Amino acid sequence: MINRMFKGIALMGALFALNGFAAECKDVVLYSNGNDKGQMIESGMTFPELPEWKANWGNQDGMNAPYIRLSGMKNLQDDWKGLLSFQSLPLHVDGGVLRLKVHATQNARFGVWLVNSSGVSDVHYVGLTANRTQSLEIPLANLGVTGAVDVMNVGIGLFHVPQYQYTTLFIDDVGFSCVKNNAVASSSSAVSSSSVHANDDYLEYEFSNVESWSEKRDARFLPSAESNFTAAYSAQKRDSLLSKTNVNFVVSELEHLKIVNTVRATDVLPAKSRTSWYDNLYSVVRNRLRENVVANPKQLYFEAEAIAAASDYTVIPLLVADLDYAYNACADSLCTTMQIVNAHLLEAGLPTSFVRGSKASFVLDPYFVVTKQRTLPSISVCVSGKCNSLPMKGRMDLEFPSSGKQKVVVKMKSGGRTVEQNLFVEVK
Repeated sequence: MINRMFKGIALMGALFALNGFAAECKDVVLYSNGNDKGQMIESGMTFPELPEWKANWGNQDGMNAPYIRLSGMKNLQDDWKGLLSFQSLPLHVDGGVLRLKVHATQNARFGVWLVNSSGVSDVHYVGLTANRTQSLEIPLANLGVTGAVDVMNVGIGLFHVPQYQYTTLFIDDVGFSCVKNNAVASSSSAVSSSSVHANDDYLEYEFSNVESWSEKRDARFLPSAESNFTAAYSAQKRDSLLSKTNVNFVVSELEHLKIVNTVRATDVLPAKSRTSWYDNLYSVVRNRLRENVVANPKQLYFEAEAIAAASDYTVIPLLVADLDYAYNACADSLCTTMQIVNAHLLEAGLPTSFVRGSKASFVLDPYFVVTKQRTLPSISVCVSGKCNSLPMKGRMDLEFPSSGKQKVVVKMKSGGRTVEQNLFVEVK
């Protein structure tokens, strides 16, 4: 069952429902003729390319430029999916319809769904005829959404797209017919362990009760759980390594050096900083000797960005890894024999390369910690030389001195280990 992350939003929704007869429905447009640039949540996106938000490829059978354009081609048949985030979201929606215009250059099976305060809705499918614009009005009931909900994102997809078929999808005039009390929270809303201040309303952030050392996680803001990284070792190679070591992961020496250099890096671009946690966990977890050892880091990374995007990148879950692993090292100068050397990964990560505005909140939820340790690391976060402790199930409000590239220093202690790591974000 999908957990609700924004407890306060749900509580406010209940209050709005009680006053439903007094509140009138309003028609709200999320995107029309390029008037509101949105964001495509990159984590978990399977579209070949990112959207062009103010595209002008001429008029498309009643769809006039500018509009959203998604194009691409893959070398395999695949489903192309992604979550759209607009500046007007989240919105408190009570029934009515979801409206949008869609146009595809090939015959296609189009799907749309919503991410809301209660989880992920059903997918509504529509058959698209090539080069024909369709104006869709989808009752929220067709998405399995009944009663008042707070919509965070709009999911879109093209399903069973043939291999080597270049396809373009155009989207315009996205909106809802029944929005009450306008937005629940502005795009600058923030989530915290105690409260969130947005538009003079306080919303609680509901942390998970998961044990970080458990390998089990339930999907929160994504339609389904992600598959784990493909295992690097064959069954025979696993058995051979298990006869030599008790660790759960064995990487190559080159991968080990990459991990060390990444964690120790003093200055990298925000885009590279964003992917370092994911890349290092990929190196470790794909080289597993046993299955179901730790929580799937791919799932946690994608979920963390979905939560950040739901707040328009003002609330950022901190990702943490505290893992024993080993690496294969040369035992002689010619590297004719190998030896397994124990190592440890203690690393923090951010699921985004940027934050929206000079103020942001970092939250430390046990859900986003990958470990087998029973004692979780202690963490401090520093910006502009000011450091504060960030406890587990805690929140920290940060203020950056200016826009542009900014450094966030994360200090971690676990057992006898101490790591000071530099992360970088762009302040927009």
